[in-house]
Amino acid sequence: MPPRPRPNPALKLMLIRQVHVYVSAFVAPSLLFFAASGALQTFRLPDQAGAPAVLVKLARVHKDDVFAGKPPRPEPAAGARAHRAGPRPEKPKPSPATTALKWFFAMASVGMIATTFFGLWMGLAYSRRKAPVWALLAAGAAAPVVLLMAAG
Repeated sequence: MPPRPRPNPALKLMLIRQVHVYVSAFVAPSLLFFAASGALQTFRLPDQAGAPAVLVKLARVHKDDVFAGKPPRPEPAAGARAHRAGPRPEKPKPSPATTALKWFFAMASVGMIATTFFGLWMGLAYSRRKAPVWALLAAGAAAPVVLLMAAG
C-alpha cells in the first residue's frame, strides 16, 4: 500500500486566513462602534449637560444595549428633598494617574480604530473574493441596527 500524501500546510494556513478575513469583516463595524463610543465614555462626554441627543443615545447602546435617551430620574420622596436642600458638594479632582489612565484608554481606542480600518483595507485589497468580504461587512453593520430596531 502506497503511503498517504501529507496534507499541504499552506492550504490549511490559507483557509485560516480566509476565515479570519470573513469573521473580521463581520465584526469590524461593532468593534469600530465600541472603540469610538468607549473613548467618549472614558471622558463621560455623553453624561455632560448639553450633550447632543444622538451621543447620549449611542452611549446607551454602548452601556445598556438600547437606542434611547436617558430615562427620567424618579422624584425623591418629600423627606429626602429637605435633606438635599443644600448645595451639592464638588466632585474631587481626579489624580494625575487617573487622568493618564483615561488618556491611555482613549489612545488604545484610537489604536483599535486605526488597526481595524487597516485590517479591513488589507482584507479587501488582498482577498481574491471581495464580494463575500463586502457582504459580511454590510451584514455586520446592519445586524446590530436591525436588532436595536426590533428591541424597540
